[in-house]
Amino acid sequence: MKTYKVKYGDSLSAIAHLLLGDGNRWPELAKLNRLTDPNRLLIGQVLQIPHQNASATPSSTKPNLGYSVVLGNQVPASIALARGFMFVVFEQLPNIGADKIIRKVAAIPKDFSLAPVKPMGALSLAEHAMGSAPGSSPFLSGSAYPFGAPTINGKPLILDIAKIKSAGGSIYSIREVVNDLKRFVAENPSTSQRISTLIKTIEGVEGEVLIKIAKTPAGAATPLSSMHTAYVRSAEDLWRAFLAKQITRPQLEGELANLGKTYSQARIVGNVGRGLMIIGVFFTAVDLGYATSRSIQQNSLKPIGAETIRQVGGWGAAFAGGKIGFGVGALFGIETGPGAIATGAVGAIVFGAAGYFGADWVADHISPN
Repeated sequence: MKTYKVKYGDSLSAIAHLLLGDGNRWPELAKLNRLTDPNRLLIGQVLQIPHQNASATPSSTKPNLGYSVVLGNQVPASIALARGFMFVVFEQLPNIGADKIIRKVAAIPKDFSLAPVKPMGALSLAEHAMGSAPGSSPFLSGSAYPFGAPTINGKPLILDIAKIKSAGGSIYSIREVVNDLKRFVAENPSTSQRISTLIKTIEGVEGEVLIKIAKTPAGAATPLSSMHTAYVRSAEDLWRAFLAKQITRPQLEGELANLGKTYSQARIVGNVGRGLMIIGVFFTAVDLGYATSRSIQQNSLKPIGAETIRQVGGWGAAFAGGKIGFGVGALFGIETGPGAIATGAVGAIVFGAAGYFGADWVADHISPN
């Protein structure tokens, strides 16, 4: 029995006309090759050709059937081109205060920075917040604000609240810390002015929360992304400006509040943008699925190998481009807020498309799509 390898532009009726002399014999081809959808053919697919009728002679020209059967793995050029620009990356900033908190740690000693000085210490929340006998505290300080505590120097880390609690730890909110300070001042009236200033700092600047745990569990602490770190550094700059008396206390608190708002806006944009990333991943899955089908039909790894090169080239360049886009935005003063998300996304699209089409040129030499 003869075989025929499908090429671009083929249809069952055209193949039947060409090899069997009658385009209306396409159902025989479909049945013989067990095609569930006769309108879908794959480039490189090998078809079994039935015996010809004695009176039939192969035709060298395609029939004028008045309709065209589109290959299943072919899409309009405009859609195929659009796929190359679906390599978009949006950063999804963490939900600080609800799911995560920020703790700044000293680089040395590294282990001590994620464990309290004295796990069995008897200091109260208020006494820790006041800095009383720090060598006896069973708590770690963190921040429920997305920019961390600008008054503290150190490397910022994100701590996972759920993982800390699952390890037996406790998280004490800003409100709980403030309430314990109010209890302390009620018992010690002479500390009223000091405590009042401390409460203003906790609520308006630091967002201090306390963690009680013997040791932060493995995997609960992760570094911030470069985009998130920009918020932390911006808050620190504002605090330094306040200490240098370049801005007033109300101005400091107002700017920090605005910084928190831009973070919330950026989170919304990032979360919405994740939908576009999902679409891009869907196209990747579809393309890899088609490539897998071609590999099976051709009994060759070339189609799936070539498509893998295209996708790796696109996504790899997109992630690199996202960082470049964020860096370029920073050069123009766009370091925080939705603008930073946008510059990163644009960088991902531009470099992702370049990576995809560049990889496509290489992959086409292995197996054209």
